Amino acid sequence: MKLYSVMDIGGTYVKSAVMNERGEVVSEERIPTPEQGEGEIFKLIRSIVHRDINVYPAISGLALSVPAAVNVDNGYVSYAGSVTDLIGSQIKEELADLKIPIEVENDANCAALAEKWKGNAKDAESFLCVTVGTGIGGAIYLNNGILHGQEGMAGEFGLMLLNHSGEMDDLFAKWSFSRVASTWNMIDHLNKEFNISRTGEEWFQLYDNGDKEVAIIVERFYYRMSLGIINLMHIFAPEKIMVGGGLSERGDLIDFIRQQVAKVPTPIARKIKIEACRQGNQAGLIGALYHFLQKH
Repeated sequence: MKLYSVMDIGGTYVKSAVMNERGEVVSEERIPTPEQGEGEIFKLIRSIVHRDINVYPAISGLALSVPAAVNVDNGYVSYAGSVTDLIGSQIKEELADLKIPIEVENDANCAALAEKWKGNAKDAESFLCVTVGTGIGGAIYLNNGILHGQEGMAGEFGLMLLNHSGEMDDLFAKWSFSRVASTWNMIDHLNKEFNISRTGEEWFQLYDNGDKEVAIIVERFYYRMSLGIINLMHIFAPEKIMVGGGLSERGDLIDFIRQQVAKVPTPIARKIKIEACRQGNQAGLIGALYHFLQKH
């Protein structure tokens, strides 16, 4: 059976795995993402692939999930957030010396592909994937394929504006979907409001225990998340909207969104299913491999 070197590159860690064509993990590890500069990320990728090939000579390709807007045909990265070494690079050309087939895809698109292959979107021909974490990302799966858009920028849901009052640069700084509804910003808001530093887990424990002041802020963020999803629902009219990221594991968020959607007076709102992503932390690896297998 063929094996593949698969990596999910993040701002903090690089998840690395050797996987077979059924999506089963043979071995895996997590390595801190190197500091940006001097192409350190490419040095790390090369070292992982060389090691994988030495241990598993059957390695037949490299599949990458990256936090960037990427042209999936040539691997050109036009925009990247935390892993800035990727910006302006042509990943496939940069790693051509590995002399194995290489495929690269955006991390949110990989999350969507993971749900299509092995998750809650197996039966859907069209769905959106909204990923919630430090910011808000997304993927658009229409007509049985990912919609990439110009320079791979389709699905940047976090840049959607949820307010119309103010100058444009100020709106993006204060009222983008990522700014008003991401997990990181909710925790930051709570810490500032109560003048204390707590983790997300600690804040949600207070919320679950019925703290009314905490509930006001948490549910304000839940409501803004619902607004963004309702906007997306009417733009794309998909069969499903999948919510991913650590927060999606909380059933109360999904229930809250469903309750808000139920109030929307349009026929389409009653037809679209809101569900949590199933694949969790493995989504980047699974989706990257699925993308590779679709190409080869």
